[in-house]
Amino acid sequence: MSESSFDYSIVICAYNSDPRLLGRCLDAIYNINTVGLKVETILVDNNSPVPLNTVPYIQDYLNKIDGMKIILVKEQGHTFARIGGVKEAQGKHIVFFDDDNEPDVDYLIELDKLCKKYSHVTAWGPGNIWVDFIDGIDPSLEAYGRSVFQERHEPYMAYSNIRTWQSCYPFGTGMAVQTSFLKAYVKLQEEGVFTLPGRRGNLLSCGEDVQIVLYCLREGGSAGVAPELKLKHIIPAKRANVDYINRLLYGAYVCGSKSILEVFPEHREVLERSFLKASKLERRAFKKYFKLFFKGDIYKTFDFVSYLGNHCGIYDALKRPVPKRINWLIKKLKLA
Repeated sequence: MSESSFDYSIVICAYNSDPRLLGRCLDAIYNINTVGLKVETILVDNNSPVPLNTVPYIQDYLNKIDGMKIILVKEQGHTFARIGGVKEAQGKHIVFFDDDNEPDVDYLIELDKLCKKYSHVTAWGPGNIWVDFIDGIDPSLEAYGRSVFQERHEPYMAYSNIRTWQSCYPFGTGMAVQTSFLKAYVKLQEEGVFTLPGRRGNLLSCGEDVQIVLYCLREGGSAGVAPELKLKHIIPAKRANVDYINRLLYGAYVCGSKSILEVFPEHREVLERSFLKASKLERRAFKKYFKLFFKGDIYKTFDFVSYLGNHCGIYDALKRPVPKRINWLIKKLKLA
């Protein structure tokens, strides 16, 4: 089949996935309403220790889901997995679901309505995301955890093309993008224009999702969310804890400046104004760090990690070496 032989290409990137999560994701894809639509599903195996095409429950879904196939991307990292999925996709739109996403049965039907009515909106995301802590979570962390893991409940559809981040822009979870924009974005990635690493190893970066949205805006599109698009984000115990949330926050903030600067070079002036010299950054960072020992407030720790990530991200975007004592803090807190 040639490009655009399908209306939608569902791309699921997976590495050594928890069967409880990926099983629910694939079951949702099996049950998703595709009446009147041509849909393919691409499961990207990012070099899992046990190849996904040999796992019995995945083989079952491979046989049950129409238009499903598994591709292998050996170079590990979320970015490489996505590139492989985008290159393979033959639909007019690509819908990214992670292996811990459980889309609503009418996700594609509602998405199709939006795409037809608002063709100038090139990136859509769910306006309703419920976080399911499948193994529970410490009650003191729950409210913050829901926010960090992208829970949102928007009352109405909204979109924009303003070149700074807006509250109506979609997160990576369940994001759908016109394929022509994504293939052009991937080409620039491979040419080294866009260099964000994505999630890999201990670094939990989500900058690639932000950058895709910003790229759509740069190229004349708009981005938005709609409450009709619904899904669950399934979070197991190994993520529902302080250490993981710290790394997630650091990863989100450390890539923010570069994700914007690579798309909009004129943003450099803003970053230069926000840049703190090494001595000032170290002085302020260690003052905040020592206060943590006396206050014992986990939310202050989250704020501190976000602060470190933001300023290290500015250093990285401006291609300046992160101060040694700041690197010591990053290692001490096991953030990367």
